[in-house]
Amino acid sequence: MSSSDAIAAHLEWQPFAHRADCAKPVWEIDYQPESDARRSRRGGPEHSCPNEECGHHDRYDRISVRVLCRSCGIVHLISGEEYTTRTTTTVRTGYGQPPKKVAGLWLYPGPPLLDLRGYDSPGAYLCSRRQVDRLSEDDIVGVVTEGRGKRGGTVYHAAIGPDFRPPSRGLSGYADWAKTSGEKPFTTVTAAAKWVAAELDAAAATDPKEGQEQ
Repeated sequence: MSSSDAIAAHLEWQPFAHRADCAKPVWEIDYQPESDARRSRRGGPEHSCPNEECGHHDRYDRISVRVLCRSCGIVHLISGEEYTTRTTTTVRTGYGQPPKKVAGLWLYPGPPLLDLRGYDSPGAYLCSRRQVDRLSEDDIVGVVTEGRGKRGGTVYHAAIGPDFRPPSRGLSGYADWAKTSGEKPFTTVTAAAKWVAAELDAAAATDPKEGQEQ
């Protein structure tokens, strides 16, 4: 399990902005599905496809999402065609769960190792020195990832020093890590987090500037 899924869950999202003087920044979110909508003559060219079963042509399914703040009056409108919807939980998405403090670090969960029933524990944790509402690249100092041992048991690996690579050509972003815990795995998340904390402390002792940045 790489850290890419956890990074995508926490970093590759942009929050909607309220007005700077908004007194009560709360979003009211609604959606409006529309099936078999007809494309207007000026709504773009008719879709065509050699597949006779294709559902494009001049009719399509559309969804509109309205994100509204009654306090500052800002409204964001989002619409798309050929949409899909799915109701899930923060356990499955890997975002929205509270972080847990281990070895002086805040561990932010990512999605499970596999999107299957029975896989409910995070496949990776992003490590931060501080607790924040939303992680940024500057907050992330290490990672703990889940894997499988030689006999199929759950094990963990760790790394520090992320060099983030942005999303490109439809692929999620990821990070190259300056140092990893090696081939020998840890048996618990706590043990892996302790390795991250110890390595960060050692790096800070060697380079005081790095310690101040964290």
